[in-house]
Amino acid sequence: MYDEIGAMAKSLERQRDQLLKELKSLDENYKKGKIDEQTYKAKRHEIERAIVEVMDRLAQMRFLMGEV
Repeated sequence: MYDEIGAMAKSLERQRDQLLKELKSLDENYKKGKIDEQTYKAKRHEIERAIVEVMDRLAQMRFLMGEV
């Protein structure tokens, strides 16, 4: 069971890292004028919500593994 939880936690960490890269790229594209403000805000909100969901699940996995 702990192996499965550990694998899920690693997967969530990879998802978090990917989302953070996407957020950084989005910020850079907005600063360079490649995307408009409305698109930027909508996409940023979407990515931030996904990060919150991943972090919540990651906290749950860590709790289950006793890493409080």
